[in-house]
Amino acid sequence: MSRMTDKVAVVTGGAGGIGAATASLMKSQGAEVIICDLHTSEGEKIAGDLRSTFHALDVSQEDQWARCLRGVEQRFGRIDVLVNGAGIEGELNEGAPDGMSLLQWRKVMSVNLDGTFLGCREVLPIMRRVKQGSIVNISSIASYYPTVQNAAYGASKAGVTQLTKSVAAQGALDGNRIRCNSIHPGLIETRMLDRIFDTLKQRGGDEPRSREDEFKSRIPLGGAGQPDDVANLALFLACDESRYITGAEFLVDGGWRLLR
Repeated sequence: MSRMTDKVAVVTGGAGGIGAATASLMKSQGAEVIICDLHTSEGEKIAGDLRSTFHALDVSQEDQWARCLRGVEQRFGRIDVLVNGAGIEGELNEGAPDGMSLLQWRKVMSVNLDGTFLGCREVLPIMRRVKQGSIVNISSIASYYPTVQNAAYGASKAGVTQLTKSVAAQGALDGNRIRCNSIHPGLIETRMLDRIFDTLKQRGGDEPRSREDEFKSRIPLGGAGQPDDVANLALFLACDESRYITGAEFLVDGGWRLLR
């Protein structure tokens, strides 16, 4: 079954993890996929394997967004789906509210929140020209809880959640069927999660049980999820099966929030 035949999908953060899994799944379901990322070599390899298109994109840069999406529209005539998946975790060793520099704060915000805002802003006029579209923003379970050792990350993802609702309202109320929803992953096996656990292990010293095992033991469904677990939901929100869903939040956390 081809759930995305004739759709054009732009996926940021597509050179690895959730973004790569999403791009691969959408391609397998018939979409024309444009992979966007700062990591050119990895992105070009994935795009080549999928027989898709790669665009080098720093999502924090306004001019790059405009140039990228304009080029996609000129080539394919439309953009049906935007997945804002690019994100960074920030500095964990100096991430507390009273230990973080303004430069560190702004770096996380520029990618996670500014990048999502710019993507939404630049794609909306393109989607309006065909009077439909789906924007999928990757937020985080961290948007719901205090993130004392990583304040910028939690704050940026909470901002993504609120921005999603504002975009959804505008996309519906202006007479077009442009939908916007957010996905909130929990612990997902990605390079970002590996970096986070490496930092926590360094802090913990010679603990009898690793912090990684401690975190994963709290998940009711057991262990961390896989990028495909998020990609499957992104696919559903991107295709016409979810045509009556907008402004919603979706957890992919193995039930972690149930016990928090």
